Amino acid sequence: MSSTPAAGIDYTESGHGPTVLFVPGSYSTPAAWKPIQRMLPPQWRFVATSLCGYGQTAETRRAGDADMSHELRVLEAVARRVPGPVHLVGHSFGGTVALAGALSGRIEVASLALFEANPLALLHHHGHADLHAATRRMSDAFEQAVAHAEHDAPGRIIDFWGGTSSFAAMPPAVQDYCRQSAPANVLDWHTDFGYDFSGADLARLTMPVLLVRGEQANPAMVAMTQVLAAHLPQARAAVVAGASHFLISTHPQECAALLAAHLAPQAQGVGRSAP
Repeated sequence: MSSTPAAGIDYTESGHGPTVLFVPGSYSTPAAWKPIQRMLPPQWRFVATSLCGYGQTAETRRAGDADMSHELRVLEAVARRVPGPVHLVGHSFGGTVALAGALSGRIEVASLALFEANPLALLHHHGHADLHAATRRMSDAFEQAVAHAEHDAPGRIIDFWGGTSSFAAMPPAVQDYCRQSAPANVLDWHTDFGYDFSGADLARLTMPVLLVRGEQANPAMVAMTQVLAAHLPQARAAVVAGASHFLISTHPQECAALLAAHLAPQAQGVGRSAP
């Protein structure tokens, strides 16, 4: 495995073949994807990074300057290091960044796989103003908790997405990492709320898209996934039974099976075109 961060950007690479670029969410690093990667067929090049402020990726955002362009800079830098189009795979806020990368037109994207992506603009533009406002109130309260050094402030976010006591159930080392990186998560919310697009923009994306959410997803996540499915021309939606927001960790086998099926037709295409 190659692990050579450059210019303040986390980077891991393993395997050979067409590139699958994994984007972890908030409070996360490439390690989050390893259980799924181990269950996938070996004909892929697995590349992963961390978003701004996590892992080895430098934080370039600040209050008042948390535009999505900071995250796209990371994604574009990683995509430039590998040949050909990439299959983008993202979880949570990493799924939103992956979607933004596809919408930007600056990355050659062969397909998208989004596991509980949270593009909040869709709530505002597509009939879910109440959910948008409730999510904003929650994130504002979280930001105030971080500003006042509330010890378990990240639990507000983890439990919002994953359900009551999700944070308490995490290993102590993971809880500590969440506490340390809470300021980056505050900026993630600024980035997400500031990234504006609508379903009409999604209609431009003609690549295959896999949309996965947990059966126990919260109402905002259910609504966002439904809007994505309704507006992406080549979308296929799936629900993982018994799972909530952190499905890539709690249900890696089911997630890997869905991702393998999503990638398989394109792997067959590569095989047919080989000399």
